[in-house]
Amino acid sequence: MREKNGRMTLAALLAAVISALALSGGAETQAHGGIYITTLPSGAAVWMDGSYIGETPLYVDGLRSGRHYLTLTRGGWLPQTATADVGAGRIATVSVVLGQNASAGRTARSKTSGVVRVRAPASVKLFLDGAALSAAGEPLSTPAGDHVLMMVGKDGARSMRIVRVYPQLTTVVELSRGSGPAAGAAAATADEDTLASLGDFVPADSYSINGDEITVHYRGVELQCTIGSRGYLYNGKPGSLAVAPAMVGKKVYLPLTLLHRISGTVKADAR
Repeated sequence: MREKNGRMTLAALLAAVISALALSGGAETQAHGGIYITTLPSGAAVWMDGSYIGETPLYVDGLRSGRHYLTLTRGGWLPQTATADVGAGRIATVSVVLGQNASAGRTARSKTSGVVRVRAPASVKLFLDGAALSAAGEPLSTPAGDHVLMMVGKDGARSMRIVRVYPQLTTVVELSRGSGPAAGAAAATADEDTLASLGDFVPADSYSINGDEITVHYRGVELQCTIGSRGYLYNGKPGSLAVAPAMVGKKVYLPLTLLHRISGTVKADAR
């Protein structure tokens, strides 16, 4: 009887130990939670409590309850810190918007920008993409690509040309007195080197753009030309332009003399 009772006592003790371990394990599981971390932009490295744990977006579970400290870093963006309070059996969320590093932004822009310097007579007012230039000859940091340079003379006469700026290089534009806006017959010889918007001379339904190919049908004139090429056909007759057509944004620019001939503002035979 005593042996039987002894065996029952041992079995009860083992059952109690197993039950206690199970309860302990459940309590330990319930004392943990998780964190879901996102950043804008994504791809930021995440350091939690001093240890690297991955890149955003990131989910981490099995964390002890309590406060955790996060550091978020990404190349070209300012480091950010955050805290997360993890509750037992819960998932905390952390969303951080990173701020761009100003110096890194300037470095990135400098690789896709150039410098333009325009030298012109003091009597000519200059505008680049519609913005007035403070002083002729001053270097101006400008995004690489094609830009519209407009010159306005004392009499209000205007002319335009396309200026191409190359990354990390300085483009110098020399404007002599003869190349700027002029009145009367003096303008006729200078206009060929000046580009103007096709849409300012010809209605939109009178020309078409197919890739780099430009076709104009207006007032009995048929013009075919190509962006970046000086060759053209005027009523089927080949010719050569002093400056090649260009496209800035969605606008086509042609030599002003050619535009005058197409629109009929200047009477001239096709060359």
